[in-house]
Amino acid sequence: MFNTDGIGKKSAEQLEAGLKTNVTAFTEPESEAIADLIAELNDRYGIGLVQSKFQRERPGDDDGSFINAGYASAVLNIGSYPYKDPNYHLPTDTADTVDIENAAMAAQLILAAVLKIDQNGAPQP
Repeated sequence: MFNTDGIGKKSAEQLEAGLKTNVTAFTEPESEAIADLIAELNDRYGIGLVQSKFQRERPGDDDGSFINAGYASAVLNIGSYPYKDPNYHLPTDTADTVDIENAAMAAQLILAAVLKIDQNGAPQP
């Protein structure tokens, strides 16, 4: 399960520096292999994101409901983690504060991972 949220949102400093970021957060050990696959594909295809992964202590965000229902292979892709977008859920959280190029790069990377898993099955821990 791929949860995608805020893939063009990040800190003001990252935005000003022109960094293109993606964080793959996971909870269960089974999902770390998916996070590693995403990083591998970012490098293989030269997508150019500053890619990182983060293991959470407990389920959270939208993917948490899937983890709680027994789907251990669930990840969250987001522009920064913890959330660094200064506009998050505020009236200033508008389309013009999204790094559209970053969002497109992250969508391309996530789609590459989905297609890789579709062709070869889920990566094993």
